[in-house]
Amino acid sequence: MKGAEAMPENARQYASGSLPERIVQLRACVGRHRGIATLAAVALFAAGIVWALGETAFDLAAVDGRWMLALALCMLPALALNAAELRVTARMLGSDIPFGESVQVTCWAMLANLLPLPGGAMLRGAKLYDLGIEAGKSGQAILAGGALWVSLAVAITLLAVVPLPALAIPLALALCGAGASMVWLVRLGPAVFALQLAVIRIALIGLTIVRIFIAFRALDLAGSWIEATAYSGVSVVGTVVGIVPAGIGITEAMGSVLAILISASPADAFLALSLNRLIGLGVSALIVAGLATRRKKSI
Repeated sequence: MKGAEAMPENARQYASGSLPERIVQLRACVGRHRGIATLAAVALFAAGIVWALGETAFDLAAVDGRWMLALALCMLPALALNAAELRVTARMLGSDIPFGESVQVTCWAMLANLLPLPGGAMLRGAKLYDLGIEAGKSGQAILAGGALWVSLAVAITLLAVVPLPALAIPLALALCGAGASMVWLVRLGPAVFALQLAVIRIALIGLTIVRIFIAFRALDLAGSWIEATAYSGVSVVGTVVGIVPAGIGITEAMGSVLAILISASPADAFLALSLNRLIGLGVSALIVAGLATRRKKSI
């Protein structure tokens, strides 16, 4: 019982203080775990980029700055949707969080995913606990939301790459997973909030598809909407269930394997997914830095 009480207290510490303090605390707590897997994933990511650049004979002059800007701007609605998801989750569990504060937590969570643990989920759970929500209940809501996201992403990817009649059984399984996740969420709070979470997740997947397609255009690669739709699934799955920080390297490798299966370019897939990741992290870091600077000036 004592250990159970200590966990929420640790969560409270993670939700307070500055971003560097959060990262230091989380690293100190679990930095020793999954270290080898993390190093291997980073090496895979770096080696994959070098390989993909060589395979595509990439020319830096081919980078389109307008598409790069568009990709960066697409991160803003993505962050807003993630913030809305956190706020809806809080409301479903009988609390509330201001939208501005939810945006801050979302940016911190995205950067915390770089830690060798599910840092983003921990920060979200810690914030919900700080709002007075039971740690167990908030943890269930985050797990159920993640399961819903993965199930929907897999279903959409299947629709893009698997022909009929082979599509029927795997699609049915994915939809069953989404249905089970919805039932789980409804048991935690009013059904209207579960429906709102489903809509937000579908919108996030749609935005991921757009971002991957724009990444193709930014790098002057021949990627189609079908390919972007297919890779959106591995982007979600790799991030949510990856055994390494934010699924780094794993997501891109999964995208390359999927590209082979659908007769597309694995190198193009690796580069597009890598660019999408790097731009997303960069925009989040800039927002966090801006918030930190604003906070210092107000003190």
